Amino acid sequence: MRCGHATRSPSRRCLSGLPKWSSSIMSRVVCLIALLCALGVAGAPPQSHAQATPETAATRHAGTVVNLFETLDPRSPIDGALLELPRNWTVEDVHLLQYGTKPVPVQHRSRPDDTVVLTTASSIQGPHELVVRVQTDPQSGTHRWHLTPFELSKTANSPDTSRERRFRNADRLTRRVELEPPPQPDGTNRALSLDAADDALQVRLPASLAPSGDRSYTIEFWMRTSGLNEVPLSSWTGEETTAYPFEFIVDRSGRLRMYCGQSGRHEALRTNTPVADGDWHHVAVVYDETVPRLRLLLDGTKADSLRPQALPTMSGELPVALGGRRPLPIADDANQRLYTGRLDEVRFWPAARSTSTIRRMRTRPFVDRGTDTQNAPFRLGFDGKASIEPIKDLRGAEQVPASLNFRSPLRRLRASTDDESVTLRWTAQDTDQGSFIVERSLNGRSFTEIERLSPFDADPSSSERTQEITYTDENVPENVVFYRVRQTAPNAETERTTRTIKIGLGGKDASSPPVELIGNFPNPFRTSTTITYRVDESQPITLTVWDLSGKQITTLTDAVHEPGYYEQTLDANDLPSGPYFARIKTPRGIQSHRMILLK
Repeated sequence: MRCGHATRSPSRRCLSGLPKWSSSIMSRVVCLIALLCALGVAGAPPQSHAQATPETAATRHAGTVVNLFETLDPRSPIDGALLELPRNWTVEDVHLLQYGTKPVPVQHRSRPDDTVVLTTASSIQGPHELVVRVQTDPQSGTHRWHLTPFELSKTANSPDTSRERRFRNADRLTRRVELEPPPQPDGTNRALSLDAADDALQVRLPASLAPSGDRSYTIEFWMRTSGLNEVPLSSWTGEETTAYPFEFIVDRSGRLRMYCGQSGRHEALRTNTPVADGDWHHVAVVYDETVPRLRLLLDGTKADSLRPQALPTMSGELPVALGGRRPLPIADDANQRLYTGRLDEVRFWPAARSTSTIRRMRTRPFVDRGTDTQNAPFRLGFDGKASIEPIKDLRGAEQVPASLNFRSPLRRLRASTDDESVTLRWTAQDTDQGSFIVERSLNGRSFTEIERLSPFDADPSSSERTQEITYTDENVPENVVFYRVRQTAPNAETERTTRTIKIGLGGKDASSPPVELIGNFPNPFRTSTTITYRVDESQPITLTVWDLSGKQITTLTDAVHEPGYYEQTLDANDLPSGPYFARIKTPRGIQSHRMILLK
């Protein structure tokens, strides 16, 4: 061993002038030092080594079973890793996936010092996804866990159990976890719990609302789980010859995949981040038949997209399963992949809803338009008997109180100034659902909390359901400032936020223009890019794309827009490389933005 050689060589030089008995003692001391060095290599890694990667944080609920996610991509082969957990945390299961998909058998052995040794039958090379299922401490607060790769010594004729571990301390990972008390339902919403269901729940979509490759549609729902390799929503039986427009599956790495396919061909969209973290997530898949393109959104943000080649054209009613797959003619429990988790607000829309609409409406209560049946979705809400009527048999599933709340937005944030202070006013419904947090910014990006207001601070002349709240900022630090207001209920996992408002002192209104062409992402781009713009007032808007010669390439939208953030996708597969211009035309003028296409 390297440590032993470094110790013995100088010791022999020091022994030359000593008596034999002294030399014998010194030799034993040297051997003891060498043994301690060896134990240092085989034991837990020293805490003083520098960390090669920055510390990252995740938020989980205290006293619950959660998944820890990590990517192993060693620079050279390793034989395992030492997992150091906080006190009172216990490992329930470990999964290792080569390239995030292929399961690799892994053994885990817990030790008395709150560490866990992870080993595999063969060396680990290339990217691997590690998922560790743990029971957390009931105590909330900041916790850290560590992962140190190691190699096993290559001693000849030595059994694996006695081979020494050489730790890669330079590759040691540290991750921070913020444990929060689990949110408690306030009784305003209920969700569908499938934890005790003994089979998937079956419903039938009307033919006019069934997803199909010959018409636009949107599927959206809320989900919460920590399960892996499970199907929350599907139109597939698992048979290779059966065509299906969608199947959502939480894969073995904890990420969500959406498949569609026909006999012999399947396509998939995938989220970049795990969803099996025990938190509520909003999922949406949008198919725009005019482009055509499939988009997968997670929590209101685009996760993946593709031009589908395997999306089938369906006819007639479509059978759909919640919490697993549709049943096979011959029962096969292994095929079901039953879902252990919760679902809420499952909706099938007969149109391609925009990303901005999905982002804006996902946390708001559903409003039944009554007579507008042509654009109404097929909806499962789980709040009462009427909302689950299409489900004929719950199969052990339950409607349970949920911490996920849907609330009306904060509206009409406006500001006025007397040259020294700024007075904000806004309107809210259901004001008893948490305090109002007033935030201020000097640049419109980084906001700081300046005040918390109780719902009892509302104007006493307000109605019972709709109330107006006023706040005056007496300490305005600059001539131009930005404000926004948030409301977060103590037991809710969603919040509502006003738009950002900009105001200048000195009597001059520095509010943003009623329409702003924000830009496009990515830029430069290769195949497609998303153009983003903000609308503050209801008005007609035309968004077009032009090339450098002044030729109009396409019109992305030409319609009246309500206030909100909007996104339009430019498909550039048939366009040559070069500069292009996005142009927004409104009754008040024209704005342009330069984009670069590189192929």
